[in-house]
Amino acid sequence: MNLLQHDLTQELQACHSKSRRNGKVARLPAELRDQINRMLDDGVPYKTIIEKLGEAGKHLNEDNISNWRFGGFKDYLHARAINDRAQVRTDAAAELLRENSNADPALLRKVCQEIALVDYMTVLLDQGEQIARDSLTKNPAKFITLLNSICKVSSTGLALEKRADRLAAQFPVPNPSEPNRTQKK
Repeated sequence: MNLLQHDLTQELQACHSKSRRNGKVARLPAELRDQINRMLDDGVPYKTIIEKLGEAGKHLNEDNISNWRFGGFKDYLHARAINDRAQVRTDAAAELLRENSNADPALLRKVCQEIALVDYMTVLLDQGEQIARDSLTKNPAKFITLLNSICKVSSTGLALEKRADRLAAQFPVPNPSEPNRTQKK
């Protein structure tokens, strides 16, 4: 495991609590927790958050939101920061390839896919059991989406390699060390 992967793994472990949260907000459906996280991120006062949740938030009080802000919301912010940093790394790699005069768009896509896949696989290896359990509990269809995404990445990579092979066969690059056979001696 390289240093970059190790850092990402440590950060993901740090933002992932060892036990499942069990407060009133943590027991809400994921959509409502996401809505609360967005409002907290926007600085909406606790009382207003409860009011905006309407019927779904009638059993909550300001202490419940405050407890979430110092627990689950912090986890949300950590995970978002890690995702943002992964996106910056991917964008930086793409920019390096664009600056290279020999950069091939197919190579650019392949590098970006590989970076994303390595990051994703690192998370799955470290947190996979918990992620799978949580994901299947909340939305079983997400697992199928994940499998489809992995298959598409593999399929795209194979298609790009086949295309590159076909192009190489159609338009061979001359070897400068070999004499040009079309010239007369």
